[in-house]
Amino acid sequence: MGKKDGKKHHFVAVDVGGTKILAVVCDPCGVIRGRDRRETPRSGDPQDVIAAIEAAIETVIRKSGLYLSEITAIGVAIPGVVDPKRGEILRTPNSCLSGISLGAHLSAKFGKRVVLGNDCNLGTLGEAWLGAGREASSVFGIFVGTGIGSGFVRKRKMWRGAREVAGEIGHIVMEMGGPLCGCGNRGCFEAIAGRAAIEREIRDAVARGESTILNEFLHGDLSVIKSRVLRIALDQKDPLVSRVISRAAEVIGYACLTVRHLLDPEWIVLGGGVVEACSDYMWDTIKQIVDTDQLPGARQRGGICLSALGDDAVVLGGVVAAARAVRCNVFKLVRQVEYPDVKLVSPGTIQIDKKAYTGDVVILSDGRVKKWPPERKAGELTPEALNEELAETLCRGGTELVVLGTGTDSQKWDASPFFKYFERRRISVLALPTPQAIGSYQRSKSRKTAFFRLGDSSPAGA
Repeated sequence: MGKKDGKKHHFVAVDVGGTKILAVVCDPCGVIRGRDRRETPRSGDPQDVIAAIEAAIETVIRKSGLYLSEITAIGVAIPGVVDPKRGEILRTPNSCLSGISLGAHLSAKFGKRVVLGNDCNLGTLGEAWLGAGREASSVFGIFVGTGIGSGFVRKRKMWRGAREVAGEIGHIVMEMGGPLCGCGNRGCFEAIAGRAAIEREIRDAVARGESTILNEFLHGDLSVIKSRVLRIALDQKDPLVSRVISRAAEVIGYACLTVRHLLDPEWIVLGGGVVEACSDYMWDTIKQIVDTDQLPGARQRGGICLSALGDDAVVLGGVVAAARAVRCNVFKLVRQVEYPDVKLVSPGTIQIDKKAYTGDVVILSDGRVKKWPPERKAGELTPEALNEELAETLCRGGTELVVLGTGTDSQKWDASPFFKYFERRRISVLALPTPQAIGSYQRSKSRKTAFFRLGDSSPAGA
């Protein structure tokens, strides 16, 4: 295979968020070789943010074990309006980079082709490449975080609009005369269902005298309520948080209907911090609203699903953009990952590429092997939390198929709780006794992950 066709390339992608900067080095098969995550400087000085981006790029290249000379191109995701042709950031409402020619600056610094893109556009492109939108004719991504953004990919190409502002779904009006939005209009989608709106609704209710367990978690400071804290409150069945999240889910459901009626994409992918943390409590409401759509289509096709890539969706979309800048078609290379050879040598021992394992193991989508559960977490997390972490681990890296080995003895591990998790993310799952599961894993040509149970106890002690 020639260099321009793919495998010898390596790309850097950077997600420049309002609170964090995530940088990865990735090959054209979608295997992440290194990552660096750091806080976004809050000084308000653009030079501080630019310096942090440069440091993240330098650090992630070093972590990947590569040299700068081995990097082909760089993709950068910005939460705002950018001009990709000129490499300029036109407007970033939640950042200090408006008006900065970041593309030219980074290109001069590193001597590489640099491509800028809107973060939600790139997040949708990432899902279309390796995530829940893979192999779909069209994908619309809705990302619910502090605000709400979106992107539209059709035939594997981003639809950016005539002015580079297509897909600003957070600012469609969902409630006439509703709450004031940061954009200056009233009743915008993100002013009703984004995390900032959820925080506002909770604070207003507390000011009216309602109680919430959040006061205990946050010591009375409700100025910032992170998505993971909302999830904890939902797990504790907090009435106020449950009501506010239920309302946000309804609004998201009707926004999905609006997208379906306007663009009719094959798949609508829901992601972002709020959805990632709270999907167990939002999904049924959203799905029910979409499923009761009274405007039928000519055929049954597609629907809604959850992001399969999580935090990596945006950077993986950045990889696609960087690869396209040098005419590397990464969509053709997703199944060219090299996987290990696996065989069962005894009821309690598995051999993976000549190395023997006597405990439960996970094989990741990039072919790496990990013992399960991780020693540092085995005694720290509840069985339910460990099961959730196992599902997230198996989901990472753009997997199409999860193979679950349920055991080699008469007391089989019950894998049924995992099916719903993967189904919502459009990931196929196969659960078989471990000897048969190994055979299925070996035969599969899909991009895949696996969990093989060898002992008598379940992986999370459940």
